[in-house]
Amino acid sequence: MATTFAALIFRSAEIPDRALSQGFAVALGGWDVASPRLFVAPLPGVPGHSAAYYASGDPAVAGGDELDHLAELFEDELSPPVAVLDAAAELGHPGATIFALVYSDEVVHDDGWRFEASGYVRHFVREGEEGLEAGVETPDRSDIAAIDVDLPDGATEQQEREGTDRAVRPHRGSTFLSAELGAPVLGALVGGLFAPERRVHVRLVEPGPASIAAEVSRLNRVLRREDGRGAPACVPEIRGVAAPAAYEAFARAYDWADPADPEDLYRELAIGAVEGTLRFLREDELRGHEREPGWEAAAARRLYPIARLSGSALGGGAAQRAVVALGADGDQLWIVRDSTSAAPAGPTFGELLRYLSLGWSRRSDAEEDLIGALMLRARLRSLGG
Repeated sequence: MATTFAALIFRSAEIPDRALSQGFAVALGGWDVASPRLFVAPLPGVPGHSAAYYASGDPAVAGGDELDHLAELFEDELSPPVAVLDAAAELGHPGATIFALVYSDEVVHDDGWRFEASGYVRHFVREGEEGLEAGVETPDRSDIAAIDVDLPDGATEQQEREGTDRAVRPHRGSTFLSAELGAPVLGALVGGLFAPERRVHVRLVEPGPASIAAEVSRLNRVLRREDGRGAPACVPEIRGVAAPAAYEAFARAYDWADPADPEDLYRELAIGAVEGTLRFLREDELRGHEREPGWEAAAARRLYPIARLSGSALGGGAAQRAVVALGADGDQLWIVRDSTSAAPAGPTFGELLRYLSLGWSRRSDAEEDLIGALMLRARLRSLGG
């Protein structure tokens, strides 16, 4: 049975699950991968280290197509290890080191990397267009050479396998990683692959009330506002639909009464289908949906109104208004027009809040990557991807 995988290796104390989750989500921002999988396991024989195994989760890219996807993803300028390092630095681990291996024994493909803030080193063997090749790569140089396999005349299949293994072994990425970590890496990774300890969901922003409260506090800091100023005493039920817990957390933490910005308008937004000017609904505006003609249809879908969106209709000058509504899961956002038709907004609730805080910040390179990924993922979702 062929074994194909891509894995990160890291010190467990340096790379929290949130860094793995966000980093892979950023790296996959522009990829149409609907159900990425990420499993973590301790790395046998390498104390203090863990491995995170990634797979696309897409049956349409099984087998050789999956290896093509892994190779392209990890060779990308914004690869998973790079984005995970950025996320780890944001979370207080700027000096982390990450190793990566993309491996398959279905063909000769053994690609090992070491990443740190100062750069990377890569050693690999693979099947090129003209046969086996080995390479060493750093940010400053890239050396690739053909691998000669010395075989006797009339060699058997077994002799060919053994001769190929002898020729490629010194150049393998896994050989490089074994020397770096001081322990045999390939066998340990294969063992961990079949003994995952936990799954990490690949998300740009975590869902749930605690995450939403943290995102609102981040936004308040960026805008120099106060947490919870003018917060409503209670969040009303609308047409029999109770506010999701995530929205209640938002309402408690948001600054509803900033004297420096009484209009509280977020202008020129462009994330998924959330385009134009947004204003979060006040309590009286929320209660107005009890009388809003046609809101019964949205209420039947358990949608809860949270913001008003206005902008210009494409190709014309007529003002266009819509409501941004939150699904019963407290995560997915919908655009409701004419109080009846609902379509996916693109960003999740937490992603919209992070987009807002990044939009009003002086961004680092890593934050530019993050806001780009937020917009790409939102666009794909709003188009049904």
